[in-house]
Amino acid sequence: MAAAGMAADTDAAGQVPEASLLNFLSGLGSQGLMQVGALPNPLTGERSVNLAYARYTVQLLTVLKAKTAGNRSPEEEQYLVTMLADLSDRLNKAS
Repeated sequence: MAAAGMAADTDAAGQVPEASLLNFLSGLGSQGLMQVGALPNPLTGERSVNLAYARYTVQLLTVLKAKTAGNRSPEEEQYLVTMLADLSDRLNKAS
């Protein structure tokens, strides 16, 4: 439960993260890593595998890559390409 006066969607300092493509990609990447069992669920602390949703996350990242082509910063480009390759590799190994 959030501290008095602090919304549940803020960090410990009470700051809301910046809305950016990099932060959005980071969230999708974290979801994907949880879905392939590489990261524990932050709410339960347990690892689980959901390959159907991992495939969906890879598909979402692929759509974002196509739709944002030519509009990404070098940092966003590197993060997206690397995350997509890593998740695809983990998904292929888990399938």
